[in-house]
Amino acid sequence: MYQDEQIIAQLNIEELPDDEKTEVITEAQVRIGETIAEELTSEQLTEYQAIIDGNEQVITTWLEKNVPDYKEEAIYQSFEEGYESDPEHNSPAKLFASIAWIQLTVPHIQDLVAKAIESFKQERSVR
Repeated sequence: MYQDEQIIAQLNIEELPDDEKTEVITEAQVRIGETIAEELTSEQLTEYQAIIDGNEQVITTWLEKNVPDYKEEAIYQSFEEGYESDPEHNSPAKLFASIAWIQLTVPHIQDLVAKAIESFKQERSVR
């Protein structure tokens, strides 16, 4: 969802040792997830979790209802092309649905991410 490189740059942690950098990135990602989750209903959280868990029925139903032509989307096609090289062999529909779900359900996600990163940055400076 949010690239490690973006977190590294925004938190200005380029110079940290790799193990420490990984720890900070992981904590920032948790904070971002928590900030987004605060905006969602329990039904939305359940639906998104089902998509992330790879529940094909939920994924297919959601895609057919919300993005019926998803197989024509460039992002979906790139996931389909990269399927064999994906070490986890995530289904292209799952990957596409997880991104599309966030975009449609949380249209102000960039604001939430910025809020989470800023809050995390302030906490880190206090330590």
